[in-house]
Amino acid sequence: MRLPSAALTLVALALLVGTAAMAVSMLIPVDFTGPGRLGVVGLSFPLQLLALTLGAALLLVLARRRGVRLAAGALGGVVVASALMALSPTLAQWNRAREYGVSLSLREYLADALHLDRGGPATYRTVEYGTAPDGTRLLLDAWRTDQVPADALRPALVRVHGGAWISGRREPGAWIRWLNALGYDVFDVDYRLPPPERWRDEVADVKCALGWVAAHAAGLHVDPARIGLIGQSAGGNLALLAAYTMGDPMLPPSCDVSPVAVRVVINLYGPGDLAHLYRSSGSRAYIQDALRRYIGGGPDQYPERYRAVSPVTHAGPDVPPTITLFGTSDRMIPVAQGIELRDMLGRAGRAHELYLLPATDHGFDMNWGGFSTQIARATIERFLRRYDGP
Repeated sequence: MRLPSAALTLVALALLVGTAAMAVSMLIPVDFTGPGRLGVVGLSFPLQLLALTLGAALLLVLARRRGVRLAAGALGGVVVASALMALSPTLAQWNRAREYGVSLSLREYLADALHLDRGGPATYRTVEYGTAPDGTRLLLDAWRTDQVPADALRPALVRVHGGAWISGRREPGAWIRWLNALGYDVFDVDYRLPPPERWRDEVADVKCALGWVAAHAAGLHVDPARIGLIGQSAGGNLALLAAYTMGDPMLPPSCDVSPVAVRVVINLYGPGDLAHLYRSSGSRAYIQDALRRYIGGGPDQYPERYRAVSPVTHAGPDVPPTITLFGTSDRMIPVAQGIELRDMLGRAGRAHELYLLPATDHGFDMNWGGFSTQIARATIERFLRRYDGP
């Protein structure tokens, strides 16, 4: 066998192995910290896999012309598998969008993939919203909308970043730009992270930030009756917890502020029952380590702490309207977390919406133009019009 043919065979077999590994991790939500990362990428960017299909097809033509049968067979497998990996999630999401009454845009998907239409720079200022009892300066970035007249009141959302309660920080992002475009001021907050364990401190800091926004509402031209929360992953959990436990003496704010009547909560794939999460996550080693660092140990060791920081514990008759979005293939936070929260809110008689996104993994909104993210934006905008109007 000539060297080019041998090289072609090696490339074909490598592509086949890599494609098979990604296909398995897309179908089976194996651990996020291992080969599951391939599944996260595949489910988050399915249509981009058509580039693999095209490349493999071109190599397949070459292999057939040269009569390299092993390479041709492997590349044929890559073409079929990658096409299915690209189109199956896409069709599932398209059908779900139709069920939810959402129109999807292929142009928007492609524009974001090519880094088009990202909009101009937003303006912000960093302020100190409080000083924690341990002396930590607590900071937030205030991103002001230009869609509301300067002298008019505007709604506000406090954004809580994710990071499994042990990492992450405030940072600019597409959600902030999008919410600004809807007419919302966004206050992107940092909160204290371990060590030591911070099971009271993290939500305490979020409540402190809420109180700061409410206390400065007049100077900010923020409507004090329209202050809400949005969070992703662990940030979604903290957003729910801050809203649901407002005024609870067990989980007080970390600074001297008054309770805030939170208008709405937007929960992007955040868990509601941490003891259940500890035992059921598809990325168990990662989640268990994070929860032990956040809370101080496991649920058998600290059952009361786990109940205290689980929003389902507090899903009573006074909680604000809540929207939750989950990918059905989330390998970190099982979709059962969203269903349990929905059921608890239903029994409490509170306004709530749950949207389940098929063939969608944790952190799906990193693909801003992706179809699951388009569904999320459309349902969130509809939710805000329904529950956060003037």
